[in-house]
Amino acid sequence: MENATEQSGAPRTTEQESAVIVAAVDTSPGGSRVVEIAARLARRNYENAVLHIVHVFKKSWLDQHRIDGLTVDQMMDEARRYLDHYVRMARRQCSAEVHAHFAVGEPVDEILRLADGVSADLVLIGAQDSPGAIERLLVGTVTANVMQRAHCSVMVVRSKERAPRRE
Repeated sequence: MENATEQSGAPRTTEQESAVIVAAVDTSPGGSRVVEIAARLARRNYENAVLHIVHVFKKSWLDQHRIDGLTVDQMMDEARRYLDHYVRMARRQCSAEVHAHFAVGEPVDEILRLADGVSADLVLIGAQDSPGAIERLLVGTVTANVMQRAHCSVMVVRSKERAPRRE
C-alpha cells in the first residue's frame, strides 16, 4: 500500500479510515447524549464514517390502547419526531453520512438486526441507570442484552449527572 505524507510530515495511508456506527436512542433525555457522543466519535476519529441512528418502538405497546394518556399512534408519532430531531442534531455536529431507522419490535432484537445488517463497527447505547440490581438480574436490560449479544464493540453512554464518588 502506498503512503502519502501530510504537511505535518506524518505518514498517512491512501485509504481513508472509516467506521459504521449505530446509535440506539429512545425518547429519554439520554438519547441526546448518545447522539452527541456518536457524532463526536465520527467527527474526531474517522475521515469517512457512516452513522445510523435507530429508535425502536416496543412491540408490546401496540397491544395497549393508551399509555400515559396518549394513543399508540400518538406515541409512534412522538417517537418518530424524536428520531428526526436526533438525525438533525447529528448532521449539525458532524459531516458523516447519517441515516435514520425506525423499527417496531423488541429493542434488543431490532438494534442487533440493524447492527448486523450494516456491518457495524460500534454500537452506542444509553445506560439505564434506574433499575436496581435485583431488577436487572430478574428482567435484564436492553443495554445489558445488547452488550452480551452484539457481534461488534458496544459503548455504553452514561448521563452527565453522576452519583458522588465514594471515599
